[in-house]
Amino acid sequence: MHIGVDLDNTVLDATSSYLFYYNKASGKSFVSEDVQDFYLYRLYGWDQTEREKVYHTYGHDIHWHSRPFPMAVEVLRELFIHHEISIITARPSLFRDVTVKWLDYHGITYHRIVFTENKRHECISSNVDVLIDDAPHYAAEFAHHNMPVILFDQPYNSSVNTKLVNRAANWLDVKRILSELDSAIR
Repeated sequence: MHIGVDLDNTVLDATSSYLFYYNKASGKSFVSEDVQDFYLYRLYGWDQTEREKVYHTYGHDIHWHSRPFPMAVEVLRELFIHHEISIITARPSLFRDVTVKWLDYHGITYHRIVFTENKRHECISSNVDVLIDDAPHYAAEFAHHNMPVILFDQPYNSSVNTKLVNRAANWLDVKRILSELDSAIR
């Protein structure tokens, strides 16, 4: 099976890192429980231009200081042995080097990495069988096109509930769901 894997808030806790640096930039003190929107910058009242300015200033540190979710590294290493793993992230390619170094530092194995916001197109052109992601818009888009997705539970994606969306609370859930999907494909 060919598995597409998002990074931020799927493999790693991006929210905590973003909050730390966005709080630093804004002088505010938001915590994880305050985040109810996929677009975290809206919590700060920023428009896209202000968000880009802050992100480009702190993006390297945000990505370097993010921590893997429990069991993410172990499950991905195990999956790598039996499946093709493509990291598919919407991060700008500007942060390619820090992303690759972070993956290497944490011992996360994968076959290839792609930086794109058009994940559906990438998955289709690369014959990805399932995407693991946290973004509600990707989950809805994939389900609309009859493509399976494993949606990593986050407060901002709770409204996405369709047949092809498989919810996972943690990486052991991901492993179980992938096993079920793999059996169904064979």
